[in-house]
Amino acid sequence: MANLSKEEKKKIMKLWEADQNSEHILSEENVQELFEYIEEQLANSGCDHTLLHTKQWLKDHISPKKIDSVIAEITDMGGYCDCEVLLNCYENYDIG
Repeated sequence: MANLSKEEKKKIMKLWEADQNSEHILSEENVQELFEYIEEQLANSGCDHTLLHTKQWLKDHISPKKIDSVIAEITDMGGYCDCEVLLNCYENYDIG
């Protein structure tokens, strides 16, 4: 990469990041819906320091076979409770 311009390196990084993001289990649309649901639930009841709302949304919206994998992905990103899903996973999912 030493012979590449700064712009070429940025393009390569963007392509790499897009490829990394495509490996997420949830689609971008699912992630946005999950985050909106969690925000609404936390506004109403606060965080109980569990993945209560995250797990409920997953149960209602994705295949049961994928739930454990999504939870593992979320916790790998630092989402150990609902509020941390919003705070720590947002940038990793790179939505918006």
